Amino acid sequence: MTLTERWMDAWATQLQAAVDRALRDVVSDFPFEADHHQVGPPAPRAEVDLLRQRLPWMPVDLVALHQQVGPVTLPDICNGYFIHSSKELLALLEVQDRADRIGEPGADGIDVVVFGSNGGGDLYAEATADGRVFRLRGASCVGGVYAGTEDGVTVAGADLREFLERLLITVNAFAANGTILDL
Repeated sequence: MTLTERWMDAWATQLQAAVDRALRDVVSDFPFEADHHQVGPPAPRAEVDLLRQRLPWMPVDLVALHQQVGPVTLPDICNGYFIHSSKELLALLEVQDRADRIGEPGADGIDVVVFGSNGGGDLYAEATADGRVFRLRGASCVGGVYAGTEDGVTVAGADLREFLERLLITVNAFAANGTILDL
């Protein structure tokens, strides 16, 4: 499914409401002070233009998400969830001039853009060709190629929209009673 501006705005509003509930009803009972949580702001137009120009392999819906919503920082929700900023994605250019890849070195693989992470060290990456979102658990990266254990690379969403819907479900479950779901 596509990410329309209307859908992304509604998603961001619902996510922020769930985060606010979680901070008030769950995290406030933790024995430490909550860190800073943020949904957005959208990337400046110049950064979005740079994403399109300098990272031509970037999936269109990922660019649209940064244009409409921006980064997400949820350090105290479950084990933490993060959608990296456009600046962080642009920093990829300092390291390499191509998409990352899932697969064994030297073998055919899937080109991806790593766009997020969780507090447990897992990464989230969207395939450039078909939009599937992968969770890279315990995967090692050598030269932009991710290889992991048999259960280290799993599908976290058929596309970015499904992944974002699952993230919202996860945050809502946590906000309801501290339930931690696996994303």
